[in-house]
Amino acid sequence: MLHSHMDKNVKNEILAQFNPLKLKNKELLVKSGEIAMSMIYIDSGYLRMFNTDRDGNEATVWIGSNGKFITAISSFVFQKPSFWNIEAITDSQVHIIHRDKHFHLCKKYREWLDFENFLLSKTLAALEYRMFVQMNLSAQKRYDEFFKGNPSVFNQIPSKYIASFLGMSPETLSRVRNK
Repeated sequence: MLHSHMDKNVKNEILAQFNPLKLKNKELLVKSGEIAMSMIYIDSGYLRMFNTDRDGNEATVWIGSNGKFITAISSFVFQKPSFWNIEAITDSQVHIIHRDKHFHLCKKYREWLDFENFLLSKTLAALEYRMFVQMNLSAQKRYDEFFKGNPSVFNQIPSKYIASFLGMSPETLSRVRNK
């Protein structure tokens, strides 16, 4: 979870602020309209970030797997109602840190603040790449790019979530996968 070069005592104190949690498939951690009070580290399983429009259609904007952090960042940081739901899409094991503990660590340990900045930079770079892919690549190439980095995901989570994440219908995803 943390950089290996971090001081062992600091690392242990930081890790002690995280609480383990087992999630069942479909269990919500953050609900749209509520304030995200935790940052979540995924040990195993898959979580997604999504929104539901007025007609009941869901749009998945992020899929996280083991070794990734997830939260509704603007809600978590600014304490505003979340635009997003965060849901386990498989049985999952996570570690969560409450917002207050997170910001206390930021003040207490430069290492944690540096790690947070690293995470935010990685997340922004991934978001930038995702926007580029969505705007410039065909459905086939979007699928190929996603599959290249996530070959086992198709055996573990429903394809409707993958299709939504890739910006295509389930039918298009099925057609693209069969090529």
